[in-house]
Amino acid sequence: MRHFRKAALVVLTVLSFATGWLVRGTAQPNAAPPPITYFSHDRVDATFAKALATTGSLDLFARKDRQGTEYAIHANSRGKADEGVVHSHEVWTGVVVIMSGAATFHTPGKAGKALTADKFGGQMIGGGESHRVSKGDVVIIPPNAPHFYKDIEEPFRYLVIATP
Repeated sequence: MRHFRKAALVVLTVLSFATGWLVRGTAQPNAAPPPITYFSHDRVDATFAKALATTGSLDLFARKDRQGTEYAIHANSRGKADEGVVHSHEVWTGVVVIMSGAATFHTPGKAGKALTADKFGGQMIGGGESHRVSKGDVVIIPPNAPHFYKDIEEPFRYLVIATP
């Protein structure tokens, strides 16, 4: 009799866990997917025009994800007056996509040994280097990496995707 009770208790325990697992798996509705955001080229162009008329930079988009991390896309229009202004981003990485025009991208400092390409084929840029950037080029700038633009060919417009 004792073995029967022990076996029955084990079977009931297993059935309880299995039932709970099934109920939990089927009762939870699928979470709605996050929204996808689209901007037409007209909207992007209008944002660049507003940026040029004000500070030179304007947010096209900003949103916090489900974990509270903020992502943003900045539309930047730069001209000759912006040449040589050194800046860096303290807490975020900037993915820069050149949309129009051209400029020479500089990293201040002393040139060190030549850096090789990364595993994706991107050219690594060290301190004291400069590279000509133009439409379609992408530059990834980590936090605290000083940089500036010179020899700007207008309209020099670029998007900066700010990521943590």
